[in-house]
Parts: sequence; structure tokens; C-alpha cells
Amino acid sequence: MTDNYAAIVMSVDAGLLVVGAVQSHGTINTVRERIRAVNQRHAAAVSVLADRLRAGEEPTNAELCRAHDVSRKATGDLRRRFERPATVGLMWVIMSFWLVVSVIATLWWSAMEGHGQAPWLAEGTLAATALAPLVLLAETILRFCWAGEAATDDLAQEQLQRQVAAVDLDAELYHRVRQRLDEFTRDGRR
Repeated sequence: MTDNYAAIVMSVDAGLLVVGAVQSHGTINTVRERIRAVNQRHAAAVSVLADRLRAGEEPTNAELCRAHDVSRKATGDLRRRFERPATVGLMWVIMSFWLVVSVIATLWWSAMEGHGQAPWLAEGTLAATALAPLVLLAETILRFCWAGEAATDDLAQEQLQRQVAAVDLDAELYHRVRQRLDEFTRDGRR
């Protein structure tokens, strides 16, 4: 390892760490938005039943079936939609950790008076610096593939959001809605 190589690795790794920080921030926002979208779907399913109960009417089997399906689908969507960004986030956590170790080891080596060649350090920093762009490329390809799938989900989500202005349920009404859904599921009408 030479002083010039150490300087190059330090600047490249610092840039890659910035990219990792931006990607991590984007992943956190994606997860937050997806949880919000799933909660809105659930609220839309509950609001139909709540409107019926507010009016003093019993929900129909069709409404219970639809609310049950939407609620179950929303839960499955949350799991499916959370796993993908979590996978990408985990890739960046591991890569960022490796880059930080590389930077610290390079700084330590540079700070030592009369430092030697340290081929093991050059190999380690090269591996970290070379692998990080590959992880970035893999993430880009994965996100592109997932975006195609998400486009159809986004259309359905937008239609649900238009149907739901706001759901203001008091605790008692929400309990009654949940009770009707539980009875519907227990009775095996599904």
C-alpha cells in the first residue's frame, strides 16, 4: 500500500459512504411511505363498515367480504413491500460498515510513522472499494425490477385514496367494526 493509493481509496470510500447514507435515507422513507399506504388501505376497508354502523345498519356480507379481503391483502402487502427495501437496506448497512472499517484502517496505517507496504490492507480496501459500486449496481437493477411491479399497485392505491377522505372513528365504533369482521371470519363466510 502506498500513500497515493491510500489517498485515492480514502476519497473514493468517502464518496461511496455518502452514497450509502443517501440510499439508507431513501430506504427509510420508502418503508415509512409503504406503511402509511397500507394503513390507508386498512382504513378504507374499515370506513365502509363504519359508515353502515353509523347509519344504524348491519354491513352486508359483500361489504364484510370486501373489507376482510382488503384488510388481509393490506397486511400481506406490508410484508411484501417491506421485505424489499429491508433487503436493500441490509446490503447498504453491510457495505457501509465494511467501507468505514476500510477508511479507519487506512487512516491508522497513514498515521503510523514508518508504515510499511501492508499488502493485506491494500487488498482489503480494494475489495471494499470495488464491491461497493457493484452493490450499488445490484440495488439499481433490483429497484428497477420492483418499480415495474409497484406501478400496478400504485394505481390501485391511488384509487383507494380517492375513496377515503378521512376516517375518524371513535373507539367504540372501531371496536364494533372489528367485531363484525371477526364474526364474519369466524363464521367461515369467506
